[in-house]
Amino acid sequence: MTVDALLRRPTVLLRNLADLVNQRFVADQIFTRGSSEQVAGGAVWYQRSESLFPNRDVEEVGVRSEFPMAGWSEAVYSAFVKKYGLEVPISFEARRRNQIDIVSRSQRKLANGMVKFVDTLAMSLLTTDPDVNTQVASGDWSTAATDIIADLATARRTVEDQNEGYMADTLVLNPAQNHDLFLDTDIRNALPREAKNGPIQTGRVMPILGFDKIIITPQLAAGTVLVLTSKVIGTIADESPDSSEGYQSYSPGAGFAPIYMKIYAKEGIDEWRVRVARFPAMWIAEPKSAVKITGA
Repeated sequence: MTVDALLRRPTVLLRNLADLVNQRFVADQIFTRGSSEQVAGGAVWYQRSESLFPNRDVEEVGVRSEFPMAGWSEAVYSAFVKKYGLEVPISFEARRRNQIDIVSRSQRKLANGMVKFVDTLAMSLLTTDPDVNTQVASGDWSTAATDIIADLATARRTVEDQNEGYMADTLVLNPAQNHDLFLDTDIRNALPREAKNGPIQTGRVMPILGFDKIIITPQLAAGTVLVLTSKVIGTIADESPDSSEGYQSYSPGAGFAPIYMKIYAKEGIDEWRVRVARFPAMWIAEPKSAVKITGA
């Protein structure tokens, strides 16, 4: 496939881009996938969770007596669609000389840039929400005196003690804390040595304390760990651009985060522009389904 053919067939570039970003967005692994209809018009109105129990107990009711009335108040919040994007130039010379390596590097840069930006926003949303449970680690995880197992077990119990049906199934780590987890002597001694899916074979400390998924991302600040209930904590929904705007998209299957691309010749400059964009809104709906561990 030549550079000229790729620029004339954006679908091929989109498939390559989808391969680069598919399953890489941390935000889409944590949040529930919303629909474009939810954010039609550029905003969504949502409610944050309250207790599943009424604000008063069930009472005995006498004959011809009125039943006691329970009430609740759920505030309504809003989240707005944001437009995030980046573009790279492909010079006329690169096209003429069929410099396919330039196109390949450009795609990778676009993919890395988009994933980094969206995931940074998601991590910021989770770590700055005042209603997310907060826990101080027993110490720096890189030191021998720290009890990482106790830290994680306490966080899991905090989530499940909310008595809201939450099950902490996901652990989100900075690469530094993942390294600490892998090297921790207590954890290594507790894991089965003969297992074919052990940490020596896979490079991952799995399974551990019932977590189904360990997500490693440098977009979470070092020293911070998230224990949460994935697909419950919040939602991410993408607005679809109008067909007249010139964007094209490719989806490899259900649940994929839509990435949009536009290719056009820059007027007055001898170059083409390859643009990628995403139009998501993100919000936290169940803040108590997560624990933020600090000082790890």
